[in-house]
Amino acid sequence: MGPLLLLFWLCVFANGPYILIKAYLRRSASSSRMECLHSVPDSGKFRYTVKSPLECSIRSSRLIGTNGIDRSFYHIVIEHNGLYKYEPGQYCGVIPPGISERTKRKYAPRSYSLAPVLDDDGVDPSTSFSLGIRAPIILPENKHMFRDICICSQFLSGAIPGTPVSVTGPFGKFVLSPGDLTGDRNLLFIATGSGIVPYMGFLKAILEKSNSKIMELGRILLLFGVQSPDTYLYRDTIERYVSDFNGRLTVIPCYSRYGVDSESWLCTGCYST
Repeated sequence: MGPLLLLFWLCVFANGPYILIKAYLRRSASSSRMECLHSVPDSGKFRYTVKSPLECSIRSSRLIGTNGIDRSFYHIVIEHNGLYKYEPGQYCGVIPPGISERTKRKYAPRSYSLAPVLDDDGVDPSTSFSLGIRAPIILPENKHMFRDICICSQFLSGAIPGTPVSVTGPFGKFVLSPGDLTGDRNLLFIATGSGIVPYMGFLKAILEKSNSKIMELGRILLLFGVQSPDTYLYRDTIERYVSDFNGRLTVIPCYSRYGVDSESWLCTGCYST
């Protein structure tokens, strides 16, 4: 089943129409983003720049998934002391320390999506945010390949608590618009790999508004493209959201490198990066 046919099937047969509200595209060679259907103006909050970044500290860095071949995924918690305000779905720039061997200049910021901290991070959510990053698996035989690439992911994944870090932003218009939060609207979210990160913020924001009776809740369907169960990021948290949404949230993992006996094998066109 191809991707377009899949979407047609969802719209026609899956308990009424779903609106493709956000699709998030991650590419290994860049931090490009695709913003679909809805975008809203910048929040107007203070924005930190390369010349004047916010100095933060890394609270923790922990492994949350790996394919055991060429990539691992880490959950990074960054303390900002309440000085960094952002909207769910926006992204920041992280400036790794050091000088590039290639350019002989300071490294440029690397973009990462922002997400709220998790309950088990044990930090104040008003003074910290989290990142979900992908980092290469570096072995003695391939170490020379990463002398001047993947610098920021190496820095973040190897950081110890208290490591200082410079942050820019927030940036981006990939955020929930008021129309996304109307109770008569069903939402379809599509993400692959670490592209799940902005949706963590979306789901938390929607759930909080629903619990506070600010909004009625429609149905939400999340298609999550991953290689295998070992790279199903934030699975425990996502399954907790499924329970908290009380039947209004459905999550379908789409495995690209897993057998036909997996939990879900939707289509050969569902590949994760």
